[in-house]
Amino acid sequence: MLVTGFLGSGKTTFINQLLKQNKGVKIGLIENEFGDVSIDARLITDYQPESIVELNNGCICCTIYNEFSLALQELVKKHDHLEELIIETTGVADPGPIIKPFYEDDDLKRIFELKGTVCLIDSTNFHQYFGGLTQQKQVVLSDLIILNKASLADQPTMEGIHTKVKALNTTAMVIETDYASIDSMHLNILQPQLQDELAKKLRKPLYSQREIADFHTITIRFGGLLNESQFGEWFNYFASLHRTSIFRIKGLVNFENNPLTGIVQSVGGAISITEGSVRTPYDPVENILVFIGREINQHEIEKEIQQFLIQEH
Repeated sequence: MLVTGFLGSGKTTFINQLLKQNKGVKIGLIENEFGDVSIDARLITDYQPESIVELNNGCICCTIYNEFSLALQELVKKHDHLEELIIETTGVADPGPIIKPFYEDDDLKRIFELKGTVCLIDSTNFHQYFGGLTQQKQVVLSDLIILNKASLADQPTMEGIHTKVKALNTTAMVIETDYASIDSMHLNILQPQLQDELAKKLRKPLYSQREIADFHTITIRFGGLLNESQFGEWFNYFASLHRTSIFRIKGLVNFENNPLTGIVQSVGGAISITEGSVRTPYDPVENILVFIGREINQHEIEKEIQQFLIQEH
């Protein structure tokens, strides 16, 4: 699990809550902090310090990326009994480069399964930070968005936050809370919850295009069963081709000779295709893809999808 969020949004408090509610689970924790000494690691309570890896003097999304990858492998070597991994980023981190290795690195995919990205937002200072590209991308790339300190903000402020968050991310689960606490914070059920929420939201009618600042959210639906191998090759090519303009792709697709719905995702050009729930045989076959990015053109995307469908048949 990746935990990201604005400065002062409650990331460390959220992790403490997770650790307390999952004491029976062996968890590894990667802390990223600027400077020579990590403060956040000292704030983690009731946990074995040998399971904490601290990355200092840089942000794992850029300057110490290699150290980050090596730290993951080293953590598993030293603690091969670990069952879960939590990565906390700095408040100025772009989550994209951190997520990508879990999609494209064969060694990491063999060791880890990314359960989702959690973004915490300080509801009282939301508008102060929200204008920055990095903070907006934290929302775009998240699967669960926690609006923390909600009781300290008035109703118009919260309504405005919901509007802007949904304009950037129509599929994430959004929760209001205080003290970064949410119900059922059990790591073993987080991924199914997020997948179910994704599937439920994608199946609802969505506006074909939403826009906030330079961001666009485009939803495209098309019918038919797809050849899994051919779709995988096309999706990999498409995501790589548009990696600089399309920050995230989420979707549900239906494959030939497979009763399970495929859950497809892409971050920064790296892709993931996993199995979801059983497809209902009586429902019409519908494939749904959501694209979030900057300077993207719905007509061009539809054209590329149509060309793939023609070539496939």
